[in-house]
Amino acid sequence: MKGYSNVSAQMVSWVKTDKSRLESVRGIEKLFYPSSMNELKMLLLDLIKRHERYDTIGYASNTLFRPSYHVRNLICTKYVNEWYETDNAIVCDCGVPIGPLSREMVKKGYAGFEGLCDLPGTVAAGVYGNAGCRGCSVLSLVQSFSIMDEAGSILEFSPEDLKPDYRTTNLKRGLLKGVILQIVLNKIPGNAVELADKAECHHQYRMKRQPDGANNLGTTFLGAQLTTKGKRVFWLQKRISKTFHCSQRKAYKIVLKLIGKKQFVPYLWSWDRYMFLSPEAHDLFDVYHQFLNTLYSDLQLEIEVRQ
Repeated sequence: MKGYSNVSAQMVSWVKTDKSRLESVRGIEKLFYPSSMNELKMLLLDLIKRHERYDTIGYASNTLFRPSYHVRNLICTKYVNEWYETDNAIVCDCGVPIGPLSREMVKKGYAGFEGLCDLPGTVAAGVYGNAGCRGCSVLSLVQSFSIMDEAGSILEFSPEDLKPDYRTTNLKRGLLKGVILQIVLNKIPGNAVELADKAECHHQYRMKRQPDGANNLGTTFLGAQLTTKGKRVFWLQKRISKTFHCSQRKAYKIVLKLIGKKQFVPYLWSWDRYMFLSPEAHDLFDVYHQFLNTLYSDLQLEIEVRQ
């Protein structure tokens, strides 16, 4: 097992534009990269036995690290990535990457993966955050999964035990605690040719409508209930889009300039996707978050912020 001492969160951060500030603070006392399920289990049991605090991370494609982040032990699970098939299931270690696995399953003709081929992150992260894309979701494929709890016991759960809601679960809400070890996915027979066509259509849609994965963490914010101010802002957005025959995304940026918020424009792909393109983007992130809180009464972060 690879291990490092006194390192910065830059080593595991998906976003690289705050590199100098992250590297200036070596907030991770010990960083572990277990390379098998057995190593992961033994490491967790040892830390639990010694009452050591720890965090876990996969590819960090949905996690923003602050320079203030400090942890005694951080476990990166992305190399715990073995998987195998049974007659009716796919058994995955926690670190199996969703995208490559989904592409392989589409080739084999298993349905439910065709919208997940470009989704970053691990299968465990997909369960944790109820991730999905293009009409497919990770949890809809899950038969069961195992967790090592804070006492070191390994427990089996069903998707229903997570009380999933849109892009969240009891794990993400902190109501269920532990580390996901293995996930058992359903094998749903489908037409390989049709599934491949759908996957390619979804891929082309993503390429045209979304930025690449560099320096963004996917959808950043979630909100549904507009405040009075929010209703005015988005009414203006629609009016501008219709009048000038431009996209809603471009119209929103025009609105921001009109209401004196042009400082956010370089860092927005859309209102809910924040782009960490420079150190200045990190400085403005909380300010933009505060602004969105004036537009939505139920605003939530879809990403995780570790600080």
